[in-house]
Amino acid sequence: MKYPKIVGWSVVIGFWSITGCALNQMNKPNVIEISNTAEDMIEWIIEDEASGNIGREQADTYIDNLEGIIIDLGVTR
Repeated sequence: MKYPKIVGWSVVIGFWSITGCALNQMNKPNVIEISNTAEDMIEWIIEDEASGNIGREQADTYIDNLEGIIIDLGVTR
């Protein structure tokens, strides 16, 4: 074989690239699940505020924080 080091490093770099792409794709479902959970929590907080379990100011604070998490995750729908 004329270029064994080039072939070897090509295989290593190719493997790292494929592994990196696969790991990136595996992380996306977790981000979507976190966003869905935050959206569910917003709905629960709205229901709790409507039933009088928490005050309006506290509900607004929780909702603002959860919306900030969704924005930080970069999830768009």
